[in-house]
Amino acid sequence: MNPFTVDASLCRKDGICAKVCPIQIIEGKVGELPTMASHKAKVCIGCGQCMAFCPANACSAPGLSSQESQPLNPQNMPTPEQAEELVFSRRSVRTFRNKLVPRETLTQLLEAARYAPTAKNTQQLRWIVLESPEKTEELATLVISWLRNLSKVDSVNAKAVHAESLVRTWDAGYDVICRHAPQLAMIVAPKGPWGASDAAIAAAYLELLANARKVGCCWAGYVCFALSHPAAHELREFVAVQEHEQVYAAQMMGFPRLAPHFRPPRKALDVTWL
Repeated sequence: MNPFTVDASLCRKDGICAKVCPIQIIEGKVGELPTMASHKAKVCIGCGQCMAFCPANACSAPGLSSQESQPLNPQNMPTPEQAEELVFSRRSVRTFRNKLVPRETLTQLLEAARYAPTAKNTQQLRWIVLESPEKTEELATLVISWLRNLSKVDSVNAKAVHAESLVRTWDAGYDVICRHAPQLAMIVAPKGPWGASDAAIAAAYLELLANARKVGCCWAGYVCFALSHPAAHELREFVAVQEHEQVYAAQMMGFPRLAPHFRPPRKALDVTWL
């Protein structure tokens, strides 16, 4: 891993890199070239804050290179009204067109979702994508099969998730698990204190990014619930989740069959100002 490096010919000696470092391991007063002691470089989390905020692209954090940094394009930033409209227009999509989202589009969405923050910048999330209706149906079938037997092994959770009702709905011909979604993206993280929040943030990023490309999403809660249960061995084998991992979030995906035209009211804002 390369150490913290600074291009003296570019550095403006403004001390910005030191100011934005979240763990304060860069030494850099205004008028001086910034430095990082070798023993401190070992605890760098590689977040790239120093590189992101340096106006001259003059520094490289340990393990990263300023040559790989891409300039931001402020002209592409949405207005506040446009950003709000993106959020207001987001709806959970449960009816999809019979058309697959191209892998190229899915890849672009996942590449952008990688920039969602993770605790301590671990970036330990990985994705599992089911690319066809046949695969999502197979997953839904396995979830239902698991739900049929859940009351025998865990009556409390079976009642909490309304397992019997879900099975009856499935047997009546309606897929309440994956909603006949053409595709489905799952977010996997190592088991631990941060996996659930990291995955939830990434899933929210993915949903808004998808909305901007007119791709619909819906959180697959029953899929995550099933995969988190210790008795769901066949399900975990199907998606190839390792023992130390957990599927913490999942999004059904596809082109929406219908589009929203209005923004229904929500509950009133509940806020405590301190």
